[in-house]
Amino acid sequence: MMPWTAAIGLVTFLVTTYFSVEQLRKRKKAAEAQRLKPDYDLLDEVVVVLGKLEALPAQKADLALLTELRSRVKQAERRSPDLLFAEIVARIDIFQKAVLPDCFGKKLTSKRVTLDELLELSRKQGAALTDIRAACDAVQLEIDRRTT
Repeated sequence: MMPWTAAIGLVTFLVTTYFSVEQLRKRKKAAEAQRLKPDYDLLDEVVVVLGKLEALPAQKADLALLTELRSRVKQAERRSPDLLFAEIVARIDIFQKAVLPDCFGKKLTSKRVTLDELLELSRKQGAALTDIRAACDAVQLEIDRRTT
């Protein structure tokens, strides 16, 4: 009789230990998800702003919200340096360098800016927007991987 009792006790101990460890793992992931949720939501905001910028030839005046979001992404980078927030910041910087000059319509008619220059800036804007979106997606996928 004694060996069966010991075997049942051992199995009970192992099952209890397994479920305790599993609960600790789930709590850790839930805490990580709670910590990263604001950053995940911030990236959603960035993507929404990018969608708005895709619909227009961006000038400096159109970048106010993106500039504010860039500073918040920079803060997220400091909180979580192991995530690729720095890549998003770098891509936003590239986009900001490709903005069209203020009053580009007037400058085009006065021949101070050529159409080819404007088209090149427009192409760079499109490519930069795509790169920013891809970087946001990569960080969100990494957050999903860590928290699910």
